[in-house]
Amino acid sequence: MDMVSKKSKLFFLLLSVSIFTLAGGCKKEEADPLYLSGALTFNLPSYAFPGDTIRVEASGITRPQGDSVVYTFKGKHFTPDSVVAQSVLFTMPDSLGTYTLTLTASAEGYTKSVTNRSTTIINRIFSVMVEGFIPSGDSITDPRDNKVYYYKRYGNLDWFIQNLNWNGAGLTYSDTPALGHMLGGLYTWNQAMSGENAPPSPPQPASGHGAGPRGVCPEGWTIPTAEDWAGLASAVSGKPVGFLDPWNGLGEVFSVDAKINGNKLWKYHPDNEKTNISGWNALPAGYALLSGGTFSGIGQTSFWWASCADGNQGYYRLIQYAVDRFSCATTDKSSVYASVRCVRKADNNSQ
Repeated sequence: MDMVSKKSKLFFLLLSVSIFTLAGGCKKEEADPLYLSGALTFNLPSYAFPGDTIRVEASGITRPQGDSVVYTFKGKHFTPDSVVAQSVLFTMPDSLGTYTLTLTASAEGYTKSVTNRSTTIINRIFSVMVEGFIPSGDSITDPRDNKVYYYKRYGNLDWFIQNLNWNGAGLTYSDTPALGHMLGGLYTWNQAMSGENAPPSPPQPASGHGAGPRGVCPEGWTIPTAEDWAGLASAVSGKPVGFLDPWNGLGEVFSVDAKINGNKLWKYHPDNEKTNISGWNALPAGYALLSGGTFSGIGQTSFWWASCADGNQGYYRLIQYAVDRFSCATTDKSSVYASVRCVRKADNNSQ
């Protein structure tokens, strides 16, 4: 091959490389994807009843704003099961179980954002809903709202064997009505003692056997005093027990190892077997703090008010899932929400 031919081939090779390089350099770079700003979320209660109608609203997206964001809900067994809207009135599934609702937010030019939440559909009948609950042969109907409560006699007092769920004061865990039906309402000490959401003056402590205030309880029933609590422990243990005693071993005797739709309510720990020998049926209702609207402890603990106090601190008893005691403690009267059990003297049994 002569020198001219070699130079020609080299020229064309270099020319081809240059053209390829120029072509590559002219290729338009892909733009970085845009993401929706904010945290996509929506409200859906953790528990609900079959056929409940609940308004669900999408929120959390801050950019882009206005109608440029499209929200799509999808969920089998919900009605509707697929809908494009930011606010939707859903009918809950009509069968017991846990169901998931998925929300997708989309906008032209943006990457989609997806989130989901689940709700558990539970039975409306308390004694059927709470598997393991031991009903007694006695019950009352609260004339204020027609709710039915089982009670049992311990010593010479009748005690509710389920938590009060009166919505004239207080709140329910996570502001979820179905949880109130399951675990009862939560009340501050001031609310429990006065029966009002915002009593005009601080309620006074009470003492004496069966001498607590009516407070949030039905007519004829009262908030248990320190003496009432001590009588309960003494009746169950078969020996004298003081209110301020540690009540070792009684936490598991008063707790019921209950289930909802086959799932345990109490977190398991071998130090508290939750035998419910007493038939008092303690459930892990948790508690709430006024500051920040914080709810905590569901599945792990429960507090119950007593009508005694020390200054601005109200007394309560508590059971914790990993401890066998039924302990005693104090906390702020106006900012902590706890459960209530009502009592009445055994001779005051007109209902």
